[in-house]
Amino acid sequence: LKNWGLPTSDRVKVVKSIKEVKDYIKHHGEHRHDIEHDIDGVVIKIDSLNEQQELGYTARAPRWAIAFKYPPTVVRTRLIDIGVQVGRTGRITPRAAVEPVLVAGSTVSFATLHNGYEVKRKGVLLGDMIFLRKAGDVIPEILGPVVELRDGSEREFVMPTKCPECGSKLATEKEDDKDLRCLNTRSCPAQLRGRLEHLGSRSVLDIEGLGEKAARALLEEKVISDEGDLFALTADDLQRSDFFVKGANRELAENAKLLLSQLELAKTKPLWRFICALSMRHIGPPTAQALTREFNSLDEIAQAPAEQLARVEGIGQTIADSISQWFAEPWHLDIIQKWKASGVVLEQTQVESGPMPLAGLTIVVTGTLEDFTRDGAAEEITSRGGKASGSVSKNTDFVVVGPGAGSKEAKAVELGRPILDEAGFKILLADGPDAAKAHLGLN
Repeated sequence: LKNWGLPTSDRVKVVKSIKEVKDYIKHHGEHRHDIEHDIDGVVIKIDSLNEQQELGYTARAPRWAIAFKYPPTVVRTRLIDIGVQVGRTGRITPRAAVEPVLVAGSTVSFATLHNGYEVKRKGVLLGDMIFLRKAGDVIPEILGPVVELRDGSEREFVMPTKCPECGSKLATEKEDDKDLRCLNTRSCPAQLRGRLEHLGSRSVLDIEGLGEKAARALLEEKVISDEGDLFALTADDLQRSDFFVKGANRELAENAKLLLSQLELAKTKPLWRFICALSMRHIGPPTAQALTREFNSLDEIAQAPAEQLARVEGIGQTIADSISQWFAEPWHLDIIQKWKASGVVLEQTQVESGPMPLAGLTIVVTGTLEDFTRDGAAEEITSRGGKASGSVSKNTDFVVVGPGAGSKEAKAVELGRPILDEAGFKILLADGPDAAKAHLGLN
């Protein structure tokens, strides 16, 4: 590789024993921050192309290489302040502001503290010197205070009693709940913005042009009152907002044209995406897809009793109760009616024609695939008549694995279920189960 002009590390070393491997790992662990670039571990490989070929690959990694990961770097910095954020479901999350500090290759200025209970459990005070790391070398996490450095000026953080966005009283939804919530779900500005951003996100309706700034403009300039008005937007509506116009004549800007075209395209997207777009508690793509395997319209789901919903695979009583409670709110039903009146299709039709090579098959996708998102893979399966499941069982027909597959791959091995890599998955989609089994040498 080096002779071809590709960048390579000068720290590569050929070793002859396990002791030398351990010594190499220890040395670079002690000096990892002296290296000219950031590292989070060391890769150990078999130094023979012939042996590499003989050892081969599992579905997600070579058998001739393994990574040793170092523990996350822990640093000290000062906790300056704690603010709170309001999520789209009303959850109040404390957010710590810290003195900027370099951790694992980037400067950290903020870290989440999850809830008021977590602040107390960790025992941190405003003004404390704290221990901080990146969980998984990614997410900033406060571990606790450096107690011996306290000088008496530190102050206790007190969770607010009112919503910082709308002034409504904060409360827990049930007795043992650790999360405070703003219960003004219908009109709290932060929750409205959050629901609009969620609705437009890639994993939901994937509406390009409906981000944080657009959501804020639509609501603050009173172009819409809530998400129910979204699909009825017109060019005249958007011209009332400075964010969507250009020039002295207030011509419609490109971002407005994009949003209008994207909203029109979104009206016929799959039902499960609209279920996600409603921001029901506990409902993500897998749960929404499970519902659409049993029900053909949003009206059917709304009319189903909680006991029936709970029998759907992957739902359970807690989620079923959450769905029933959501549909019991009259203003939620108003949103659905507004969407219907705007031409949104909230039902699915059974496709009678076309190839259905996966009919009757249950397929689990786990890990990361290069050419498919998790939701995209599920859509490919269901559009061919298959069932995209979130758990591996003896009734699973195929398990598709990518890097990071984890326990589901292990469960598939334990149960003797056929395991496909991404190439095998593409064969399954294109040519059906027999071709996929032939790819695995099972025929």
